[in-house]
Amino acid sequence: MSIATPFLITRPAGKADNLLASLDELGVAYSYQPLITTQQVTLKAKDISLLQQAELVIFVSVSAVHALEQQISPQQLPGHLFAVGSTTAGLLQRWTSREVIVPQDQRSEGLLALPQLQQVSGKQVVVVRGNSGRELIKQQLIARGATVKYVQSYNRLPLPLDGAQLWRLWQQQQVRCIVATSNEILQQLFALMPEAGLAWLQQRHWLLVSPRMQEQALALGISQQHISLAENANDQALLQQIIQLNKEIL
Repeated sequence: MSIATPFLITRPAGKADNLLASLDELGVAYSYQPLITTQQVTLKAKDISLLQQAELVIFVSVSAVHALEQQISPQQLPGHLFAVGSTTAGLLQRWTSREVIVPQDQRSEGLLALPQLQQVSGKQVVVVRGNSGRELIKQQLIARGATVKYVQSYNRLPLPLDGAQLWRLWQQQQVRCIVATSNEILQQLFALMPEAGLAWLQQRHWLLVSPRMQEQALALGISQQHISLAENANDQALLQQIIQLNKEIL
């Protein structure tokens, strides 16, 4: 008989450690199943040249920082440094020993609202990211007159998982709330499920991290009453919501 684990955490491996440690400390029961892994991409000479010439360099994730610090020195990043989230900013600051600008609203929209990114006409901007993602930052900065290039430093890849087997396990564990931190993870969960498991997924409570994710969840057939939103995707915001849900819903 499986022990009941009401929360299912789906953050990628290496990004969930602090959250899981906090849940252990608080005695909150959970299952952990990453759905996506990251694979470092070898930088080309033109990528390094772009980074060296950029006046502004934007990092969209922890993985973007990890991949670069394995391949170049901080001295090859002379431009002003920006990060979408506080965890990414902290890692980048420790690596470069420099100031990193991070928005309070830790989403692309929050980054674009920063005063430092309003007057960027004629600026050379590099966005360091994975093999997919939103185009909003690039589109908006180009509209403001900047020249924007991508440096792809890693690939996100789905893990080869047996969805039917996972569905049986999660039912045995009495999973009631699924924590998902990206649309990619949300979509992967539904792609993995056998047809018979889709209704079960739709009936779970979901902890998501942005209005955009909420829209995607609604499109997948999850009802509004089954969705809670964390302020952002960092560990503290997720932990705060999990504690609240543990009291109110589960």
